[in-house]
Amino acid sequence: MGSDVKITYINKSMNKDLPKIFIFTKNETPTFDALKDGVAYKVIEDVGRGSSCDFIFPIKTSVAATWDNGSCKTQELTAQIGEAYIVEKNNTGIVLKNNGPAKDTKSIDVINNIHVNNGISVNFYKKDGNESKKMITKDIVGYAQKATFVLHPKLYWGIASEIQEGELISSAVLDSDHFHEIDLENISKMTVSLNGNAKDGYEFKVESQE
Repeated sequence: MGSDVKITYINKSMNKDLPKIFIFTKNETPTFDALKDGVAYKVIEDVGRGSSCDFIFPIKTSVAATWDNGSCKTQELTAQIGEAYIVEKNNTGIVLKNNGPAKDTKSIDVINNIHVNNGISVNFYKKDGNESKKMITKDIVGYAQKATFVLHPKLYWGIASEIQEGELISSAVLDSDHFHEIDLENISKMTVSLNGNAKDGYEFKVESQE
């Protein structure tokens, strides 16, 4: 994925329950569990039959760490695949900085080198205007432990009755635990529709891409 992707969502379904469409991405490591660890990066609601919604999925990703139950946060740094980052304490306090290459050229490593209750949380973000929107998180990274992330240019789409943007999928009321995978590699523009009805079920479909 070499550039930001413009995505258009269209509701072509007969779903009358006002479903919330949510979009997330995965940490493509073997231990990642979408139902337990996934974060609702984007939530689309109240888009009726025949209506649509546009949004941008940015290429740039940033990383930061939080501690003290999320009340404190390091600065965000641009996250580069193949790089490692470390949370440590210097003469100014707790900071996040680059720590050279990651162990694997396809991953991003974040090392915790501070002693704080419950460890740190590592978060990855995408910029939406001036707002940083949480995309992936890893909680309770203890002292001297490392969180490893493998990020692929893929989005996963699902349907929920109740879900909050930026919150864990585990806290949502899902209509299904089946998610539709969409690959954004070499894509700059895409249209995705929701189709179906209560009798036959619902599914997402890529209408067009370029």
